[in-house]
Amino acid sequence: MHFIDSDLINNIFTPRKGDEYKGDFGHTLILCGSKGMVGAGFFSSMGAVKSGSGLTTLGSYKETFDIFSVKLNEVMLIDLDEINILEILDKYSSIVFGCGFGINDKNEQLLKALLVNYKKPIIIDADGISILCKNNNLNILKTRHHPTILTPHYGEFSRMTDLDIEYIKSNRIEIGKEFSKNYNCILILKDHRTLIVEGDKFFINTTGNSVMANGGMGDILSGMIGSFISQKYSSLDAVLLSTFFHGSAGDFFSNSYHSVTPTELINILPKIIKKR
Repeated sequence: MHFIDSDLINNIFTPRKGDEYKGDFGHTLILCGSKGMVGAGFFSSMGAVKSGSGLTTLGSYKETFDIFSVKLNEVMLIDLDEINILEILDKYSSIVFGCGFGINDKNEQLLKALLVNYKKPIIIDADGISILCKNNNLNILKTRHHPTILTPHYGEFSRMTDLDIEYIKSNRIEIGKEFSKNYNCILILKDHRTLIVEGDKFFINTTGNSVMANGGMGDILSGMIGSFISQKYSSLDAVLLSTFFHGSAGDFFSNSYHSVTPTELINILPKIIKKR
C-alpha cells in the first residue's frame, strides 16, 4: 500500500520552468455538460484550466453551446452537432468524458467510438460510467490498448460490479484490483479516503474532508486529471497529483468553512498547486 501524501507528491510533481509556454502543457478536451447540467461542463473545464492545461476545449451540443459561450471565457468551444470530433482527435492530449453529459444513444455511440479510435488517455466519469454499465459496454475496455481512467463513487461502482455497496466498502482493495486488471483501467474509487488502483498497485489518498461534500467536486477532479495528463505526466501520476491537490484544496477551507462550493475550490487550486 502507498499513501498519497506530500512525500509521494514531491517525487512526482515538477514545478514549471520560466521559459515554458502554453504549447508545452497540452490540450484537454472536455465532453461534459448538457441542458440542465451545464455546471458539470463548467466545473470540469475550469478544473482543467486552473490546474494548468495549456489549452482547454469544451465540446457541446447546440442546445447548450450559447450558454457555455457566455460562461466559459477561458475555454475554447466546439459544436458537436457541426463538427465530427472523430476527425480531429489528434489535436487533443487527453479527453474527459461524461460529467453531466447525458445518458442517451448519441453519447453512447460517441463514447464507444472514442474508446476504439482515440489513442491517448480518456477519463470517464458520471454519465460516461452509466453508459459503460449499459449493453455490456464495459467489455470494450478489455480490448482498449490506451489508458482509460474511471472515477466512480460507491453507488456507480456497485452498478459496474453488481456488488452490494457495503460489501465493496469492506473489500474495496481486493475488488478494485480485480476490476482494474479485468478491465485494463486505472480505477479511482471516490471516498473520504479515495482509493486508486492500477493493476496490483494501489494508493490511498490522505487529503480531503467533508466540507467538499456537494455536487460538482467530482467534475473538477476529472478536469484536473485530464489537465495533468495534458501536461505530460503519466496517467497514473496525473491521477495521484489530481487527487492529492483536489483534497488539499478542500483541506484549505476545512478550518473556517462549514462547506465549500466547487467555484471556491476551483479558484484556490493554482495557489494550492504552487505551494508544492
